[in-house]
Amino acid sequence: MLNTCIFVGRITTEIELKKTKKENSCCNFQMAIKRTYSDVADFPPLSVYGKLAEILCTYAQKGDMLGVRARYRSVMKNEKKYSEFLVEEIQFLQRKDKTGDYDDIEIPQSANTDFNPDSFNDDDLPF
Repeated sequence: MLNTCIFVGRITTEIELKKTKKENSCCNFQMAIKRTYSDVADFPPLSVYGKLAEILCTYAQKGDMLGVRARYRSVMKNEKKYSEFLVEEIQFLQRKDKTGDYDDIEIPQSANTDFNPDSFNDDDLPF
């Protein structure tokens, strides 16, 4: 089966790096994804874990344009079902002030880690 989503849009929220109870890095944010042929936008909830979360919080800010590859998952927390997209890859596209791409900083190309967000209990999350 295939579970892959690709989004291109602008970050709509400030991104704050958090730590799980087991000291793994994580962050949540939303992007404005404009629909084709419309002025309407969608705002999917995105979650990032591990080294990729640290890179995102270091180099991206509200208003920046990103391309992300993610997978959908639903989780149960406090007897409620939540949906989120787990980001697996990020492409930094454009800064919010449109001064150019991310050419003036060196962003690590690979953020592969052994961290698996499915390997911990949702009760470990600080939010």
